[in-house]
Amino acid sequence: MKVMITGAAGFLGRRLTQALIARGMLTGPDGTDQPITRLILADLTEPPLPEAEGIEVIRHTGDLSDPAIRDALCAEPYDALFHLASQLTLHAEQDPDGAWDVNVAPLRALIAAAQGRPRIVFASSIAVFGGHLPTEVTDDIAPLPETTYGIHKAVNELLLLDASRHGRIDGRALRLPIVLIRPGVTQPVVSDRVAAIAREPLEGRDMEAPLTPEAEVPVISAGAVIDGLIALHDAPARLLPPKRALNLPALTVTVAEMVAAASRAGATGKVTFAPDEQMQRVVNSWPRHFASHYAKGLGIGPDASFDAIIQDYLTHREGSA
Repeated sequence: MKVMITGAAGFLGRRLTQALIARGMLTGPDGTDQPITRLILADLTEPPLPEAEGIEVIRHTGDLSDPAIRDALCAEPYDALFHLASQLTLHAEQDPDGAWDVNVAPLRALIAAAQGRPRIVFASSIAVFGGHLPTEVTDDIAPLPETTYGIHKAVNELLLLDASRHGRIDGRALRLPIVLIRPGVTQPVVSDRVAAIAREPLEGRDMEAPLTPEAEVPVISAGAVIDGLIALHDAPARLLPPKRALNLPALTVTVAEMVAAASRAGATGKVTFAPDEQMQRVVNSWPRHFASHYAKGLGIGPDASFDAIIQDYLTHREGSA
């Protein structure tokens, strides 16, 4: 079975690559378990070359907005595609046309190149939702994105739905909440500034939290995301919602609970609070509770606690992936 991952050099892409190698198989287009024989890894920067005994690893490096790079990737036959590559909110707002070429054009091209009705799992986002939301956002709530990034995610969901309707592919989209905790230095995006509230003290660095202690955030670990993506890939199509897009259920925590959990895990950095009005407004616009009865039916669920999310970070930060 030939499996392609876009965004393979990223935080989630590396974890997914290792998980698939460890697992060794996926459900094939015919519904039976099939061994993974080839991994096609693509990203803007060169993906790490994993140890994968018995699996051929092919790497594609380059900007997927470049038609030549995109054409080279589309020439690779695939039975399964995990599409993680995207340009995030900040850059998408600054250059919507350029973001379209990264966020939408590659998936459209990969769908057009599909043969044999492969399964495509797309990492969508909580960003497809906006406007006046109820306390709990379920799969039944209609998307109303308020950012270019969110609009592109919603467009891709519809592309997958239409191509699935025509029988070209078997598409599925998993809407991710705030994924924690990405290793490294803090990036200038809201989600990573949230992650820094736990990461910085765990790394022994003091930090000013840009949110109030009472602010609630729907979060999930990278490990739970990977489990969810694989479970969604392997799920029978009859168990999917009609729109083929579902929420990845999140754990809702307050910022104060994040800080307390980091302290229990041995954090030595100190956290003070200096709420940023603009960031607080963005976080307040997110769903408080992110749920899905379809995901629950597939065995896809949230982390048990924020302590578990921290443990996932510490385990993989220390070298397993």
